[in-house]
Amino acid sequence: MKILILTTDQELALLRQRVLESAGHQVLALTGEKEILEAAEKQVPFDVALMCHRLPDATARKVLRIFRDDKRPGKVIYIAHIYGVWPEVEADRYVVGADGPDALIRVVAEAGPQAA
Repeated sequence: MKILILTTDQELALLRQRVLESAGHQVLALTGEKEILEAAEKQVPFDVALMCHRLPDATARKVLRIFRDDKRPGKVIYIAHIYGVWPEVEADRYVVGADGPDALIRVVAEAGPQAA
């Protein structure tokens, strides 16, 4: 599965990238707001995009708007930091980062194209 990681936190991006690659996925981690917006506008292909809580909400909403306006088939999973702190971002699925890598892998599998 092709996965995009969208965050401004390079450390989180690298950790998530390693976990997902170890699970057999092809992963592209983008860690700059400008880079993330350019990738969205250039229609970089993905099955699942992981949107991190470290990405500013305004940027996250803009990226989602681009994905939806282009009718992109991939699903967007928002990674919240902890329980009780939910974003003002309308993703397809949500997962809490504090639940760890097993929860992330599970939710990615559930959201992927083979789950449809």
